[in-house]
Amino acid sequence: MIDLHQQVDPCDPELPYGLKVTVKPLTTAGMAAAQAAARRAVEAIERQARECTEAGLPLDGLPDLSAKSERDGFYQTQLIRELAVRHVTSWTGVELGGGPAPPTAENIVAVMELYPVGERFFQEFTLRQVLLNAAKNGSGLSAAGTSCRAEGPSTAKAVATPTCPAPEAGPEPTDDSARTSSTP
Repeated sequence: MIDLHQQVDPCDPELPYGLKVTVKPLTTAGMAAAQAAARRAVEAIERQARECTEAGLPLDGLPDLSAKSERDGFYQTQLIRELAVRHVTSWTGVELGGGPAPPTAENIVAVMELYPVGERFFQEFTLRQVLLNAAKNGSGLSAAGTSCRAEGPSTAKAVATPTCPAPEAGPEPTDDSARTSSTP
């Protein structure tokens, strides 16, 4: 079953270290925008590394994205940052200089850098979207078609095909046959 009642109110996932964040609901557009921004961040690092290599400069401070696992991990980190910056509206449990820290983009990124916090945020925040996508996929069309025997036996009865009341069409006249039939 797909629940069409989408969450429109902010929710408050609890994260490690006693952190509680209030987030705007995740939409497909919000996820797509965060994914695009994360891809741009990966591409920017790759471009910068390529330019440094071509110029003969060291890659000091740049992550090595040549391995797929490193690239995927960097992308995941960027995605978590983008989702958090775009959706966290308030929080409790974060201090700066002895008082509560405001949820600015810089502060949100710093908190999401903490491994258990960022990972848990991503899991909790995207879970509803993942479940919704899984429900849609489960009720979608079969890749093999709807009448595939592998899907199970058909439960529908065969449809009776009534005879067509229209007369059958004869051969259509050609230009030559039309002239011959009209001549005496």
